[in-house]
Amino acid sequence: MSELLPAEVLVPSELPDATFRRLFHFLPIPTLFLSPDKRVLAASRSFLERYGLADDQVLERPCYEVFHRGNQPCPASVCRFPAAMQGHQGLYNIHQYRNSLGRLVVEEVHLSPCTDQQGRVIGVIESVRDISEAKRLENSLSETNELFSCLLNSMLGVVVAADLQGRILFVNHNAKPVLGYEPEELLDKTLWELSPHEELKRLRGILDASRGPVRGVRTQVTKKEGETIPVKVNLNYIHRNGVPIGTLGIITDLREMVKIERHLNSARMQVVQSDKLAVLGRMAAGVAHELNNPLTGITVYTDLVRESLPPDHPAQQDLTFIAEDVDRCRDIVRDLLDYSRQGSIELETLDLSKVVEEAYALIRADSLSLHLKVITDFASQPLPIQGDRKLLRQVFINLISNAMDAMEGDGKITMRTYEDDRGMRCAEISDTGPGIPSEHLAKVFEPFFTTKEPGKGTGLGLSVVFGVIARHEGHISVKESGPQGTTFLVSLPASAPKTLQDFADKINGGEEDETIG
Repeated sequence: MSELLPAEVLVPSELPDATFRRLFHFLPIPTLFLSPDKRVLAASRSFLERYGLADDQVLERPCYEVFHRGNQPCPASVCRFPAAMQGHQGLYNIHQYRNSLGRLVVEEVHLSPCTDQQGRVIGVIESVRDISEAKRLENSLSETNELFSCLLNSMLGVVVAADLQGRILFVNHNAKPVLGYEPEELLDKTLWELSPHEELKRLRGILDASRGPVRGVRTQVTKKEGETIPVKVNLNYIHRNGVPIGTLGIITDLREMVKIERHLNSARMQVVQSDKLAVLGRMAAGVAHELNNPLTGITVYTDLVRESLPPDHPAQQDLTFIAEDVDRCRDIVRDLLDYSRQGSIELETLDLSKVVEEAYALIRADSLSLHLKVITDFASQPLPIQGDRKLLRQVFINLISNAMDAMEGDGKITMRTYEDDRGMRCAEISDTGPGIPSEHLAKVFEPFFTTKEPGKGTGLGLSVVFGVIARHEGHISVKESGPQGTTFLVSLPASAPKTLQDFADKINGGEEDETIG
C-alpha cells in the first residue's frame, strides 16, 4: 500500500497544522506521522480503527508504545526510524503478532521521510499494510511447490516438461542417474539435445494423433557422455484454458529390461533349438543306419566293377565319380551319427584355454598355409571345467575352421578366454571376415543350414557344436557380426551338470546307440 503514499511527503509551510491533521485523518491507509523524537503527531482514522484505539491513546505517545505496547524503543538493529530521518527511502519493517482471536497477523510497516519547503526532514510517515493473507498464500504455495517437487523427484522415471518449442522448463532429479545431467544443466536446453529432431517429430505426431495421453512409446535418448540408451516414454500436452502450452514426458530407462529380454530370448531360443535337435537327432539316427547298408553295397560293387575293367576303360571315370559321391554320402552319415548319438563319454577336469589351444594345434597347418594371422588372448589363470575333451576340442576345431573359411585365406583369427561376472568360463573365436548376413543369424545353429557351396559342407557342423555345448549346460551364441567380422561366444559352467554325468555313466555302462538331442 505504501506506493499510494509519496516516498517523500512535502508539507507546505503555509498549511495550518489543524488542516494538515484533518487531511491526514482521512487517509484510507493506516498511517502515522512521527516527530523527530518518535512521538505520534497525527494518526489516520483507518489506523485507529484497525487497532481499536482512540486519539488520546495514540497522539503524543512514542511509536513503540503504540505499536508494541511497551516502554522500550525498538533495538537499533531493527529500527528504521533513524535512517528515515536521514532522508533514506524504501524502508520497511515486518511486524508480527497474534490478535485477540489468536490468529497470526503479519504487517509490513513502511517508513518515508517528510520534508518542508527547504528540504529539511521534519518527521517520518509510517504506513501499515496487512500482508497476513499474502504470507499465508505464500507459505501455502511454498509448501505446495515443495510437496509437488518431492512427488516429482520421487517418481521412478525422468520427468521432463518443455514448451512447444522444445525448450526444457523442468526436469526432476532422476535426470542424473539416467541421463548423466544435473537437473539445472538441462534447464533452457532443447529436447533435441536428448533425441534427434526426426524422432521428436515422430513422437509429436503420435501425441497429436492420439488426442490424449500416449503411454509406453519406445525410443532412444542420448546421455551426456554421448551414449544412446533405450527408453520408454509416456507423453501428454500441458494445457492452460484448454490450449496446449507445453509437453510433459516421463522417461523410463529400459536398459535393464532390454538386457533381461535378451537373456530370455536367448534362453527361449536355446530351448527351441534343443527341442528341434532332439527330434531331428532321433530321426537322423534312423536315417544314418538305413543309409549305411546301401552305401556299403554301392562301394563294394563299384570296387568290383572297377577292378574287372581295364584301367583305360571309358567307364572308369564314371565309377570314380560314383566312389567320390559315396564318400560324400558317408561323410554325411558320419555327421548324422555324430549329431544323433554319442559313443563313450569321458568326463574330466580340463582347462578351457588348453582345450582351445589343442583344437587350434590340430588345424594349425591349415592357417599357416592360408597365411592367416592368429592372435591368442588366454586367461592368465587356469579356467577349470568338467567335460569330454574329445567333444569340446571338436567344438573349437569346428569354430576355428569356420573362421578360416569365412576369411578365404586372408585375415586375422583371435582366440580369447576369460571368466565372466557369473563365474562362467568363456571362450571367444573371432574372425575378420565379411560377417554373417542378418537374415542368417537366426539359422546358423539349425541342422543342414549352410552358406557354403555344394560339396563343401553338410550344414551339420554348428548344430553338432550346439548340441555338445547344450549337453554341458553351456551356451553358444553369435556375440557380434558385421562387416568387421564375426565373434562366436561359448560359455561353460565350471562343473559338469548332473544330466551329463548320468548320461556318461549310462553310455559307459554299455547302453550303446543311445539317442540324444
